[in-house]
Amino acid sequence: MVILVAGCSSSGPGAPPDPPDPRPLRGAVYFSADQAAALWEAEEAGVRACMQERGHRYLSPGHREGSPAATASPYALLRPERAESDGYGMSAEYRAGPPADPNEDHLAGLSEEDEEIWRRALLGEEENDHEVLSDGQPVTGYDERSCVGAARAELYGPEWPDLYYAMAELSQEVIELTRESGGFRGAEAAWAACMADRGFAYRSLEDPRREIGELLAEGVNPRAAAERERELARTDLGCQRETGLHEEVERAQQEVEQSIGAEARLELERLEQAKQGALERSNAGRE
Repeated sequence: MVILVAGCSSSGPGAPPDPPDPRPLRGAVYFSADQAAALWEAEEAGVRACMQERGHRYLSPGHREGSPAATASPYALLRPERAESDGYGMSAEYRAGPPADPNEDHLAGLSEEDEEIWRRALLGEEENDHEVLSDGQPVTGYDERSCVGAARAELYGPEWPDLYYAMAELSQEVIELTRESGGFRGAEAAWAACMADRGFAYRSLEDPRREIGELLAEGVNPRAAAERERELARTDLGCQRETGLHEEVERAQQEVEQSIGAEARLELERLEQAKQGALERSNAGRE
């Protein structure tokens, strides 16, 4: 199986090339910030059109571009441009807070019955849900006749939910096996030793993020938390690059993925085709 990973690129003349950013399954269940924004806009355009056809007013919530949760490495690997400017992105997201619902005022003016009709048009009814299964157990469901369900089916195709969740589960298995591998653990230990040399006593790559999360939860001044976050992220990135962590994790992941079976590979190809089709449709919809 040929494993495709992000290639190296240079951010400017004389600058060191960016390290690889390994993602399981050729990044099939991952979307870049630009891709996520384009898909979001295309899906929301479909939802708005559907709601209008059904006689309802609907406003799309704003898309939070570049959300750390959406773009973070599954192995806590850092990207140079993000780490230098925004640390781990945690303080910035904390300050931004949850996005507001632009439909709140409209719904407040509706009767209880009309609000329920509005929500059924948008999200459908639970008894009509198509269940998506994982290991024989339902993991999510959606009403194909709702505006959200119809917009997603138009953008991604009807097979998308079942394919996506199956590959998301396999992707998580790859991540867990990679993290348990000797190659990953050895690379993480080398990183921890580098951080210790710089005065930071961490054992896990998640520890710096955990520290920032605890500071924010304790109500520490957000500016002080952000300064600490940037300091940690810069040192973290330096040790990741010094120890070749990105490359070591890439190799460990590739070894794990060699055991993926033929049936899963076929499903992966189908998902990649559906993903490419959705990206092409989203780009066409924005022109």
